Amino acid sequence: MCIKIFSLLHGGIFIDCKEVIANYWNFRSSTYTNGVNGFDEEERTIWKQNFEKSLVSGKRLKVLDVGTGTGFLALLFAEMGHKVTGIDLSEGMLEKAKRNADNMGLEIDLFHGDAESLPFEDCSFDLVVNKYLLWTLQEPSYAVREWQRVLKPGGMIFAIDGNWFDPRPDRYIKRMLSELIESLAKKKQYNRIFKNSYAPIRNSLPLYEKISPESISLLFSETGLVNTAINPLLEVRKFQRNRHPFSQRLFENNSIFLISGQKI
Repeated sequence: MCIKIFSLLHGGIFIDCKEVIANYWNFRSSTYTNGVNGFDEEERTIWKQNFEKSLVSGKRLKVLDVGTGTGFLALLFAEMGHKVTGIDLSEGMLEKAKRNADNMGLEIDLFHGDAESLPFEDCSFDLVVNKYLLWTLQEPSYAVREWQRVLKPGGMIFAIDGNWFDPRPDRYIKRMLSELIESLAKKKQYNRIFKNSYAPIRNSLPLYEKISPESISLLFSETGLVNTAINPLLEVRKFQRNRHPFSQRLFENNSIFLISGQKI
């Protein structure tokens, strides 16, 4: 399969952005859950209810989870009875997704590959989904067009993300306070390695600081998707907030959302 390689010059040294990203998520794969508790049944039920509102009831779909990570979305859709394929740049994440699928007795097809250069034929899927992916991409508009390529006419894209690195002063201060709390909770190692990994490449990621429901909705429209819609995922956010300790809720800073669009 073809994986596009993007490099940049940082301090006189060429850095392979894809390699940096893959290496970081390989490292994080052993501890990352992609959910508050990973497999909390109540949380999974809330996610399913949100998806079901936008899908034709009773129809078995071919679903592609781009940037599947540990398989959170892929396994949700498999539980809902759909045929699911997952792809990720990180081999460590794919190994974790396979273990999760085996533990849950679910079958999903997993591929190592690039969200911006998919190894699938045109019009192969009914639905393309991703979670916390768009902010990591160097060419998000190219990626969305690639997702459309593998969609059947009338197929849908569901993109979930959050305003993780909003540069506005109030958000920045809350983020710093939240990171301080996490460091006291012995998560400092992950924060330090994340910053060391992404600092040299963050300016090459257009949505790193600029991701929002409005920016993604506009991106979808500009790349030819129709019937775009914003779901603020209020039920999911309420669940997650209630599961966080009080100190973390006090400085909660991220608003996740789901943007959907349809291929003509």
